[in-house]
Amino acid sequence: MRHSTTGGAAGTRASRRGIRIAAFAVAVLAAPVLLTACSAAAELPAAPEGIDAESFDGASGNGLWLAPSSEIASIIVESVHAAGPVSMHGTVNEFILTEEGTTLPARMMTIDYAGRPSGYRARFLAGALEAQLLVDGGSTRVRGNDAYAAASGRPELTSVQCTVGTDPAAAQWAPFTEPAAVLDAVLSGAQLSVAAPDDDDETLAVQIGSSETMVGVLTVERYGSPLPRSLSIAELEGDTELAFTAWGDAVDLDAAAAELPCS
Repeated sequence: MRHSTTGGAAGTRASRRGIRIAAFAVAVLAAPVLLTACSAAAELPAAPEGIDAESFDGASGNGLWLAPSSEIASIIVESVHAAGPVSMHGTVNEFILTEEGTTLPARMMTIDYAGRPSGYRARFLAGALEAQLLVDGGSTRVRGNDAYAAASGRPELTSVQCTVGTDPAAAQWAPFTEPAAVLDAVLSGAQLSVAAPDDDDETLAVQIGSSETMVGVLTVERYGSPLPRSLSIAELEGDTELAFTAWGDAVDLDAAAAELPCS
């Protein structure tokens, strides 16, 4: 996934090999509840859609390793969409490939996000740029530092800007304002595989790429929905480390609003 900018606004595109940051000075995923009588034996969950029911054993986990490779991405992304709020944080580093074939560090983006697309708080740092965002109740609040305001061509962004709807500044940081979109961009079109877990494993490792050219691993829950815990990608153009925590936990957007007061 590269970030590019035209006229001070950043665009995005998916890379089947991972997340990569390019310009704008780098700017720019529950176990099912089983209700049974006290005297009745607990029933095992049904096989999730896309997984061979005849091979599925609910006691061993969600069966993601039984799913066809072509359906792994959609199963994970759909689980993320249904899970509600999440905390996503980490870094994306860009490397420069020299003519000699060596790599040099270029730019780094730091992501701190909590919530869901309809309501979230986020803080992004990209090189010298910094922006804070709050989306809640159909409105957007955004504030940036001097460098971000200058790069955006909007000097007013050094003060909190409150708008009804989506401020263009929020779009500049996409897809990192929507965890499901990040995962969809990374996983869709990529070669994916999941090894059957050992008895004591609590998570599953989704391999991104072939065994000869593996570029990353997405760790997901073994039991219940295959919600991501971590994403690690390493390739010549850069690397990505993201953690996903607090699935389903409500985010205190009022506290975030107090830090970004509208005038």
